[in-house]
Amino acid sequence: MSASQHRAPPPGPGRRREASQRRRQSILDAARVCFGRDGYSGATVARIAEEARVSNGLLYRFFRNKDELLELVLKEVVRDWVRALVPREREREQPALALEQMFRRSVEFCASNPLLPALLSSDPALQLQRMSVAAKGRLDAHRELIASILEKGVALGEFQADLDVVSVADLISQLTADYSRRAYVPDPDFPVTPTIVDAGVRFILDAVRAR
Repeated sequence: MSASQHRAPPPGPGRRREASQRRRQSILDAARVCFGRDGYSGATVARIAEEARVSNGLLYRFFRNKDELLELVLKEVVRDWVRALVPREREREQPALALEQMFRRSVEFCASNPLLPALLSSDPALQLQRMSVAAKGRLDAHRELIASILEKGVALGEFQADLDVVSVADLISQLTADYSRRAYVPDPDFPVTPTIVDAGVRFILDAVRAR
């Protein structure tokens, strides 16, 4: 049998596609690291490619430019934020606990994510606009999740029977978004402290609990 007959067959389309997806994700991961470390202006395509251990040319095979990378990274961050809000197993049968932990985890996620303040270090208005675009649709899902928790609380008798679920879900969603934003855009006069977070939780629960 010749040497060529012992040679392994070339990878099929499925394996090539998987390898391509892994390489694409590794570039996105590298972009997330660079944007968080260097901000938007400092995270050049060359630095991102170096972090991902690929050539500039290979990076451009997957992404048009740095703006596209930022757009996709922001969508990933918003996706991770929404996932952090999903009630844990022990919270699913306790609507009040679910609302409390959702608020706390949202603020904590934004406070502990280095990408967000790094991006806002240059041209905050532009970056906030980009974040709003990335969050479009995801915030609707957040509002709907809150509404489902409120409905469950009403059904269990834990929340007010005549609660306006749609309106209250919108208010809680907006309150959560505002305080989460303040966690990565610090307000020197009203910083997001544990005391403020505790007060936010009490405000939300006092507004919905059955009297």
